[in-house]
Amino acid sequence: MPQNPVRPARSTSGPAALPPPGSPDVLYLVDLSGYVFRAYHALPPLSNSKGEPTHAVMGTVNMLQKVVNERRPAMLAVAMDWGGPGFRKEIDERYKATRPAAPPDLSQQLKRCEEIVRAYHIPIYRWEGVEADDLIAAVVARASAEGVRVVIVSADKDLMQLVHDADDQVLMWDSMRDRTFGPAEVEAKFGVPPSQLRDLLALTGDTSDNVPGVPSVGPKTAADLLKEYKTIDGIYANVGAIKRAKLKENLQTYEKDARISQQLVTLKVDVPIDWNKEHLQYGGADVEALRKLFLDLEFTRLLDQISAAQASIDAGQRLAPGQKGGGRAIAMVSSAKAVAPAAPITRTYRHVLERAELEELVSRAKKAGILGVHVAMTTPDPMRAQILGVALSVEPGEGIYVPITHRYLGAPAQMSWDVVRDVLAPIFADESVRKVGYDLKRAENVLARHGVTLAGKISDPMLAAYLLDPESPHELKDLVRREFGAELAIYDESATATKKSERVAFDQLDVERATTFAAPQAEYVVSLVARLDPRVEQDGLGKLYSDIELPLSRVLASMERKGVLVDISKLASIAAKVEVECQALEAKAQEIAGRKFAIRSRDQLEGILFDELKLPVVKRTAKGGRSTDAAVLEELADKHPLPQVILDYRELDKLKGTYLEGLPRAVNPTTGRIHTRFEQAVAATGRLSSTEPNLQNIPVRTEVGRLVRSAFVAPKGFAIVSADYSQIELRVLAHLAKDEQLAVAFRDKLDVHQHTASLVFDVPRDQVTSEMRRRAKAINFGLIYGMGEPRLARELGITRQEAGKFIEAYFARFVGVRNFMTQTVEGARSGEAVRTILGRRRFLPNLHSANRGLRFEAERVAKNTPIQGTAADILKLAMIHLGEGEVVPGARMILTVHDELVFEVPTEGVDTAKARIKEAMEGAFALDVPLEVDVGNGSHWGEAH
Repeated sequence: MPQNPVRPARSTSGPAALPPPGSPDVLYLVDLSGYVFRAYHALPPLSNSKGEPTHAVMGTVNMLQKVVNERRPAMLAVAMDWGGPGFRKEIDERYKATRPAAPPDLSQQLKRCEEIVRAYHIPIYRWEGVEADDLIAAVVARASAEGVRVVIVSADKDLMQLVHDADDQVLMWDSMRDRTFGPAEVEAKFGVPPSQLRDLLALTGDTSDNVPGVPSVGPKTAADLLKEYKTIDGIYANVGAIKRAKLKENLQTYEKDARISQQLVTLKVDVPIDWNKEHLQYGGADVEALRKLFLDLEFTRLLDQISAAQASIDAGQRLAPGQKGGGRAIAMVSSAKAVAPAAPITRTYRHVLERAELEELVSRAKKAGILGVHVAMTTPDPMRAQILGVALSVEPGEGIYVPITHRYLGAPAQMSWDVVRDVLAPIFADESVRKVGYDLKRAENVLARHGVTLAGKISDPMLAAYLLDPESPHELKDLVRREFGAELAIYDESATATKKSERVAFDQLDVERATTFAAPQAEYVVSLVARLDPRVEQDGLGKLYSDIELPLSRVLASMERKGVLVDISKLASIAAKVEVECQALEAKAQEIAGRKFAIRSRDQLEGILFDELKLPVVKRTAKGGRSTDAAVLEELADKHPLPQVILDYRELDKLKGTYLEGLPRAVNPTTGRIHTRFEQAVAATGRLSSTEPNLQNIPVRTEVGRLVRSAFVAPKGFAIVSADYSQIELRVLAHLAKDEQLAVAFRDKLDVHQHTASLVFDVPRDQVTSEMRRRAKAINFGLIYGMGEPRLARELGITRQEAGKFIEAYFARFVGVRNFMTQTVEGARSGEAVRTILGRRRFLPNLHSANRGLRFEAERVAKNTPIQGTAADILKLAMIHLGEGEVVPGARMILTVHDELVFEVPTEGVDTAKARIKEAMEGAFALDVPLEVDVGNGSHWGEAH
C-alpha cells in the first residue's frame, strides 16, 4: 500500500493526544469486528433470562458509548468483516487455515452488535470478500486526501501501519485501555516507525492468521534488520552481508514466505467504498430502537442512561441555573428522534391538596375494592423515614399524589399527616379493599410507624414478577418497561447536582413535579396487578403467590419492625480481641514472607506469592493480573503456609469490619434495636436473604462467628429460642429421589453421613472412620449443589481420578439419587424450567448454550433448585404458621437465617414455646421422611443455637 501520501500535514512532537471532543474535521472509524471478538474473549460469559449470550454485545456497546459520549464525534463510522474467503486466500491457501470456526454464540452476538450500530445510526462499511482492515485503510486514504483527520478505534496492530510517520493526521485509539497511538507510540512499541511496520509484520508472521513470516525472526530482530536495510527489498538485496549465519540461512530459505507474508499484511486501499462526508456526520441515535434492543437484551443500566438522557433533553429549559443536564449519557441521543412510545391507555396524574378530594378518592376505592399505594419517604429505610407524601391509585391510568411536607418558597398549603391519616386509616384497615404496592412491606412498615395499619388482602407486583421469572429484572422500572414499553421516572437527588450541598431533596421539589415521580408509582402497580396476577394463576403459581409469598410478606414486615437486640459493649470487647488476633496474623504473615508488606495490598501479596515464593499462578483477573482471591489461596494453602495465614486474616478482618464495627452503626437510635431488611425476591431458589445489615453470613462454625452471635441478646424477662431444621435439604433429596438407602437413614434416625460412608466404602457402620465420614459428608452435601469431580477433589484434597471413583461408588449404591439427578436435568432440558414440590419454577435456557461453562452451570442449577427451593418453601410455610399468631403470649419471631428461626420468648413460656415451635416446623409439610428440628434456648443467640 502507498506509504504516507503527500498531504497537508500537522507536525507532531511529544505523546499523541486525541483531537478535542467534537472536532469538526475528525472522523472516528471503529473496527467493530475486532471489538466484538475482543469483548467476547475478554469478558466473562453473560446471558439474558432467555439464554441469549450478551457479554460481547455489552462490551461493544460500552465501547460505542465511550466513543459517542466522550469524544462527541462530528463524523463516525464502523467497519465490519464480511466473512468467508477473501482475496488473501487466493494469495496463500494457508491464510487463516488454522483458525477455528467462530463459536455460534459469537456469531449470534455479532449480529446483535450490527443491530445496535444501526440503532445508533452509524454508517457501516462492509463489502463482500473484504476484511474490515482493508475497508478502514481505504477510508483512511480517502479521508486523508480530503484533509479529514481520522481516529481509528481499535487495538489491532495491523492497523497501526496507517499511522503517519511525521504527523497526527491518523491516530489509533484503544478505547478499552484508553491508549492513543501516534508515530512515537508505534515506534516505541515495535522499534520501527509506522512506514516500516508492514515489513516488520511480514518478517515476524502472525500465528493467529497463519501468516508464515520467517522462522526465528521476532520483533526485535525484524526491527534491527529494518533499521539497517529499510525494507524487505533492502534486506534481500544485502542478505549476503548478514553476519548471523542462522538468520541468513532462514531469510534465504524462507524468502518466498517473506514475500507472500508481505502481500498478506499489506492493507488494500483500493477496495470499493462509499465516501460521502455528509453521510458520515453523526446526528445521534434512534432512542426507541435502542430502548427496544436494550430491553430485549436486559441491559438495565443502559436503559437507565437512555431515560436519564431523554429526561434531561425534555427538561432542558426547566433546569435551574447551575444544575447539570444529563451527564455523560446525553450525547448518545438525538432530541429529534426521541419520541415516546405510544401508550395503550392515557395516564393522568394530579396532586391533591384538599380533604374533600382525598375523601372522594377513598370512596371510589371502597367501591372498586382496590387501592394502589406508594409512600414518599425521607430515606429508603422505613424504620427511620418520615413520610413526605402518599401516592394513591384506584384504576389503571389515574394516579394522585398527596403532598404533606413539601417545603420551598411559594409551596401551597398542604394537608397535615394527621388529616391525611384520619382520611386514609379506615380504608387501609378495610379488609374488603385489596391494597397493592410494589415491595409493599416497605410501605406497610413506614405507615405502621406513623399509626396506620394495612389490613386485608394484598398484591405486590414485585412478588408476582419474581414468581413468574425469578431471574428477570423485576425492579418497578423494569416491569413498567417490559409490560407497557414506558419509562418510569425515578427521582434521584444525587443527580440534581455535583456537590452534595447543591442537591435538591424530594420534599424541596414543587408539588407538580413531585407528582410526576410519585403518582405513577401508585398507578403503575394497579396496572401491573391487573396484568400480572392473572398470569401468575395461569402459570400454576397462584397458590404459591396467595398462600406463601403474600402472607410471608406480612410476617417479614412484622419481623422487620420488631428488630433484634444487640449488646454493643460486648461487640466492642470482641472487636478488641479480634484486632489483637489480626495484628498477630499480620506479623506471622510478614515473618513467613521474610519481609514487611501491607497484608491488605493485593498487588504486594501478588508479588510475594508469585514472584518471590514462585507459587503457581492459578487464575488471572479480568485485567490480566494474577488472582489472589479466596479460591486461589485455598488451592495454594497446601503448597506454602502463607496463603492459609492470609485466609485466616481476611476472615477475621471481614468479620470485624462487617459485624463488630458495622452492627453498632446499624442500631436504630429510636428503638435501640437492629432492623434488618428481609429480601424476599432476590435468590432464584426462593431462599430469603437479609440486608442493611446482612445477618445471613455470620459464620456459625468459627469461634469469632459464635462470639458475634453471643452479642445478639434477649431483653430482660425474655430468652432467645433458636429452632433449626436438621439436614432439611438431604431430607428433601431423599423424598424427591425416592431413594430407599437415603430414606432409611432418616426414618431410622441414623447418622446419615456414617450410613453413606458404610455403603460407599462397603464397611459396617461401626467401622466407619472419621475420614470416611468426612468424605461421605462432602459428597452428601456436594450433590445438593451439583458438585462435580474438580470441586470434590479440592474439598477432600484428593485427585480428580479419586473423586471420580468416589462419585461412581456413591451412585452405585444410591441409584435413586443418580436417577433423580439425570432425569431432572433431562426434564429441564426439554422444558427449560425446573420446579420445587410446591411449584416454584426457575427457567434454565442456558442448558442449550454453546458455551460449555454456561451449560454446565445450568445443569448444576437444575439439580440444586428443586432441593434448595423446596427446603426454602417449607421454611416459609413454617414461618407463616408461627408468625401469624403468638407461639406463647408475648413471644415474637425476630430472625430467619438459612434453615433457622429465632424467637424472643418470655422466660416463663420457653418450654411451651420450644415444643410448639418444633411441632409447627416439623409439621409444616409432609415428606416421605420425617423433618427434624433442633431447638435450643439461652440468654443470647450463641447459647441458644
